[in-house]
Amino acid sequence: MSVAHAPTAAAAPSFARWEPVAAALCFAQFSEPFFAAIAQSQGLTEPPGYARIFFLPVYAFLAWVIWRDRAQALSAARAVPLLMGLIALAAFSTLWSIDSGATLRRAVWLALSMGFGLYLAWRNDWKSLLNVLAGGFVILIAGSLALGALAPSIGRMIFEHPGAWSGLWTHKNTLGGIMALGVAINVAAAIVTPDRRRLWIACAIAAFALVLLSTSKTALIASMLGVGMIGLCMIIRRGPIHMIMGTAGVGVFVVTVVGIVLLAPDLLVSAIGRDLTLTGRTDIWEASARFVEAKPWLGYGYYAFWIPENGPAFWVRQAVAWQVASAHSSWLELALGLGRVGVALFALQLFATLARGIGAVKQAHAGLWAPAFLATFALYTLSESHALQANNIFWIIYVAVAARLALDARQQRT
Repeated sequence: MSVAHAPTAAAAPSFARWEPVAAALCFAQFSEPFFAAIAQSQGLTEPPGYARIFFLPVYAFLAWVIWRDRAQALSAARAVPLLMGLIALAAFSTLWSIDSGATLRRAVWLALSMGFGLYLAWRNDWKSLLNVLAGGFVILIAGSLALGALAPSIGRMIFEHPGAWSGLWTHKNTLGGIMALGVAINVAAAIVTPDRRRLWIACAIAAFALVLLSTSKTALIASMLGVGMIGLCMIIRRGPIHMIMGTAGVGVFVVTVVGIVLLAPDLLVSAIGRDLTLTGRTDIWEASARFVEAKPWLGYGYYAFWIPENGPAFWVRQAVAWQVASAHSSWLELALGLGRVGVALFALQLFATLARGIGAVKQAHAGLWAPAFLATFALYTLSESHALQANNIFWIIYVAVAARLALDARQQRT
């Protein structure tokens, strides 16, 4: 294996012990937990500007590791050209954005977020990557439990969904979605790291408890899907017969769900505590779709559509009668920000990554949790705007998984 492709390149011994801890802390910070806690404590919907100072140590760490491992960083970037194309498109969209300042700022934050995802990929093999991510979730789980239990005025919602836990964030769905991801990651870490199994199992249980306390039905489904996919991957790896049985089981499940969706969608949405509008999401999609047609190819600029108070988002908010701040769909969000070009680039990238994820099912560590994460991420792209989002741990993990799979594929070809 060449140095450029090695996931655990040699580093100075004095840094070797603390670097995974620093990486876990940085990963936790990319979910913006303290931002939200400050905003919630002050009764704000958005964190104050000075809160961004908490990111300075993170950016300093990222700058240092990129400079130290610049050959590996370049190799990782070259392994995912479509992701690099998405960053470039987001940056260039400043030229036609309806709010060029917001687009430029968000494009820089996006580049830094994706740079950290690439760092996780080039620096870690699958086992150590899992441990870094699980370590980050220890911080997020402990902080959310502490706030919800000891400071309910901050850690629980008061006005909208009163009593539902929001933890370190401002909304219950954010807590639920992040903790659903934490359940799967900690379960996988418990399987591949026997010497820390008790810790990771305890964290998985605590994360699932937070999913329940958030009352988010989507998060509950996502957590079960993630753990179910891990179980399926373990079954498939046991041999051809188990693979056939597992694939058949998945096929029956998919056919059943599709049948319910087509024949009795009201039963499905009522079972998960929703209505046929998916808690207003379909209203947002309908109101936003006509603006996609107005600028179909390049959109309104990365992250710009929802910013100007008197911009096109005004009419969407008028139509749905609430201050919606995102499309609640990664695909629609991309179409609004970067047009069909952005949607096509992301679709190609996601397809390539999903194909590599399926091909990695039989690998000892990658096959245990990468397909589970990709399945959960693909589900969330339908109802949440996670794709190509700055300071979003779903997107950072996706970048890390996509880059690690791409680096593995390149290594196998050489």
